[in-house]
Amino acid sequence: MKFRRIGRPQWLLLVSCAALLVVGLACGGTTAPEPSTAPSQVEQSQPAASGSSAPAAPTPTFTPMPTRVLDATPTAIPVPTPVAIDERPDWWQEGEGKHYRGTFPMVGNSNPGFWDVHYGGSLNTTLMPSSPRFNQLVEYNPVKPSEIIGDLAETWEVSDDGTEFVFHLKDATWSDGMPVTAEDVVFSLDRITLPGAQRARTGFLRAFYEHQTAEVIDNKTVRVPLKYQAPTFMPNLASDYMKMYPKHIAEDLTQEQANQPENLIGSGPWLLDGWQKDVSYTFARNETYFKEGRPFFDGIIVHLIPDTARRIAALQAGQVLGTFNPFTGVNRPEAMAVLEEETDGQVRALILPSAGFEAFFLNNAKPPFDDERVRQAFYLGLDRDLGIERAVRGFGKPGTFFSPGVVEDLDELRANHPAFTEDRTAAIAEAKRLLTEAGYPDGISVKMNTRNAIPTLPAAEVAGEQLRQDVGIDIEIVPNDLATMYAVMRDGTHEISTVGTGIILTDPADILNQFYLQDVLRNPQNWQNDRIDELIDLQNRAIDQRVRQGHLEEIADILHTGSSHLVVYFWGGAGGALDYRIRNFHLPPTVQQIHKWDHVWFDPDREQPSETGYQP
Repeated sequence: MKFRRIGRPQWLLLVSCAALLVVGLACGGTTAPEPSTAPSQVEQSQPAASGSSAPAAPTPTFTPMPTRVLDATPTAIPVPTPVAIDERPDWWQEGEGKHYRGTFPMVGNSNPGFWDVHYGGSLNTTLMPSSPRFNQLVEYNPVKPSEIIGDLAETWEVSDDGTEFVFHLKDATWSDGMPVTAEDVVFSLDRITLPGAQRARTGFLRAFYEHQTAEVIDNKTVRVPLKYQAPTFMPNLASDYMKMYPKHIAEDLTQEQANQPENLIGSGPWLLDGWQKDVSYTFARNETYFKEGRPFFDGIIVHLIPDTARRIAALQAGQVLGTFNPFTGVNRPEAMAVLEEETDGQVRALILPSAGFEAFFLNNAKPPFDDERVRQAFYLGLDRDLGIERAVRGFGKPGTFFSPGVVEDLDELRANHPAFTEDRTAAIAEAKRLLTEAGYPDGISVKMNTRNAIPTLPAAEVAGEQLRQDVGIDIEIVPNDLATMYAVMRDGTHEISTVGTGIILTDPADILNQFYLQDVLRNPQNWQNDRIDELIDLQNRAIDQRVRQGHLEEIADILHTGSSHLVVYFWGGAGGALDYRIRNFHLPPTVQQIHKWDHVWFDPDREQPSETGYQP
C-alpha cells in the first residue's frame, strides 16, 4: 500500500461557521442560587508575578416542509489539505522569557465531575479540569486554530486511498517517568471504542475505527486502519477529548476509579496539585513535559465561583486574572464593556458567538416521553422565541438541530414549520391533540433536572411556565450543580433534563456524534432511528460535499418531526475575560477546543493595547 508522507504535519481546515448572535448570560428577574464559595476563599491566595501586582406512533399531521434544492456551494467542511512546517514557532521563544513565578489565579464556575475524558462530556466538569493533564495524538494549533498539528505524534503518513494512518511518536513520558509508547496509543484507541462503554464526546471514533485493529509497529510507531476513507476523521481526532492514556495505569481501573482524579496520570503540561469541592482546583507545572520550556507558569489555581456577579467582582478586584475556560459565562456583551471600563482596560472581554445551545433531553425510556407523540407535543409546544426574549434578553437564535445556517434554513422553518412560526396557534393545537391521542387529555406532570446557573435555570423557568399555560405540561424544576445534573441525566431518574452544551466542531458531524450515537452522555437512554443511523454512516463516508449535505438535510427533516429525545431551545454564544497581560490566547472556533494552557504566558511589561477587547 502506498503512503503519502507528511513531514511535521499541519492540516489546514477551511471551516464554514455560521454567524450567531451572542447569548446574554445574565437574566433580569432571575438570580442564580447563592454560591458556596466565600469571598475569603479567593482572597486567601493572590500570588504575585515578577514585576507586577497580581492579582411507534403516528407522525404529526402538520404538512412537511418542501424539499430543498441543494446550493452549488456546500457549507460542510472540506477535506483537510496537508501543509508541511519545520520551524519552531516564534511565540515559543517569546513566551520562554516571560515565565510566571507563582500560582496563577483564575476563576471557574463548576466543580469537576467525571474526570475521565473518554467517559465524561462536559466542558466545565470534565474537560477544563482534565485536559491540562493529557495529550492527544494530534491537536488544533493553539495559535492558529484552523490548523491541525502533531501533539504526541511527530509525523504521520496516510495511505493513498486514505484508509490507513501510520503515526510516529515524539519522545514523551508519563508523569511517573515511564515512556509514552505505541502500545499506549493502541490501548487508548481501543479504550475509547470499547463496545458498550459510555463515550460522551469520543464515540464518533467507532464509526471510523474498528476496535482492536490498530497495530504496534515498533515502540514509537503505530498503524491505525480506518473502515473507509473519512474526511472528518482527523478533525475529530484532534478534539481535546481524544486523550491518550498510559496502559500500565489505566488498564486496571474500573470506570468508577477512572473518574477519580488521583487514579489517572497523563503526559500533559500540568499535574493536578489539589482539589477542594466548591473552593478550587490547582495545577502544578510538569517539569518533565516533553515540549521543552512549556508551560510558562509555575502553577494555576482555579477558584470555583458559581455566581456570575461574584466572578465579575473577583475580576474587577484583581483577585483573579482571567476565566480559566475563557468562555465560562461572565455576562452579556454590554456588561463586558462595562467591566473593561471599570478596570481601566486591565480586564478584556472575550466573546465567542457560536458557542452552543440550550436544550431539553427527554427521557425516552420511561413514561410519558417513551411515547413519541408526547415528545412531539413537547417539541411543538415549546415557544423558542419567548425563551430567547425572556431567558437571554434577545441574544440568541431559535433552536435548529445544527448550527444555524449550516444545514437548516431558519427562514424556511419560520415560514413552513409550526414549531417556528410567529403564530403559535397551529403548534399549540397540534401539541394538545398529540397529548390527547397519547392518553393525556388533561396534560402531564413531570420533573425537570436542570443546572442551577444562568442561562440554563432561567431558560428552564421560562419554558416551564410557558408549557404549563399553553399545552398543559406541568414541570417541577429540580436545580442541581452541573456534575449532579449530568449524573441525574445519565441515570434517567427524571423525565426531563436541561443544560447548555457547547459544540466541539462547527462541522455537523459533531452534533451527530454527541447526540445521536449510542452509549453517549447526551443520548443517555439510547434513542435510535434506523434511517438516521443509515444517514449518519452515509454522511461520514461522503467525499462529495453536495452529497453529504443532502444526507444532513434529510436528517434534519426527520429530527424536525420532533420524535427524538433532544429538543433544542435556542443557540447562542458565551463570554469570558482575560487580563490584557495574558499573552498568546487566540480565539478558537468553539468553546471545546484548546484547553491545555501550555502556550499562554503572562507579560507584566506589556503596554496596554489601545483597542478594546482581548488582543493576543
